[in-house]
Amino acid sequence: MSTPSSPVMLVTGATSGIGWALARAATAEGYQVVGCGRDQARLMALEREVALALTLDVTDDQSVRLGVDTVRDRFGRVDVVVHNAGIGFFADPAETGPAEVARVMETNLLGAVRLNHALLPELLQHGTGTICVVASVAGRRGYPKHTAYCASKHALIGWARALQKDLRGTGLSVVTVCPPAVDTPFFENAGYTTFAEDHAGMRLMSAEVAAAGILAAIERRSPMSLLGRRAQALFALDRAAPQALDRIQQLRDRLLRRG
Repeated sequence: MSTPSSPVMLVTGATSGIGWALARAATAEGYQVVGCGRDQARLMALEREVALALTLDVTDDQSVRLGVDTVRDRFGRVDVVVHNAGIGFFADPAETGPAEVARVMETNLLGAVRLNHALLPELLQHGTGTICVVASVAGRRGYPKHTAYCASKHALIGWARALQKDLRGTGLSVVTVCPPAVDTPFFENAGYTTFAEDHAGMRLMSAEVAAAGILAAIERRSPMSLLGRRAQALFALDRAAPQALDRIQQLRDRLLRRG
């Protein structure tokens, strides 16, 4: 076991999208990054970018235990854990039953809970560190065809907020970050092939900008961060006049369908 000379950051879901961009950005900022994922080909590519590319399935207890043991043996500690692994399922409510919701929850909520439970004793023993939860704007508001995804991200935010209160005074920080829609293959991989058509004219945030926002929130130890001015403005309006925002979005959807 070696004692790290710079902070160790563990990032789940690091083989694509936001996780990949965050792993690279954090490495550039001096972190020793452990990038985790399941895609072996992508892990081999990631290995050239980070301190350790690690096979880890957040839905599997044994995989999580083995992964945590590997990190412990290699680095001795984790200073920042980023719960970023996530999947989507986007469909009409009639096509979204208990099995679909449970599958999304298993990764998006229970995956974070499972890894956090494995790491928490050591984090508490060190008495310092940051737990970063990558949620979504869909965890703060409902969206059409998003019932499973919104449920998982609302639950993830609730878990993080309660965890933050439980860890008060321990030296650990809990940071929750809510990106908007990001320009990655996420929606296509989740089966929402008409996302771009349904949201014509929407400018998506790049994975690199999202990663920079997450890093900034970690450095500030910000309890809750909404990324992007558009998301911040939407949520300010949502708090002030939620029904007006719904009407605006319904009007926009009608205009897009006509166009």
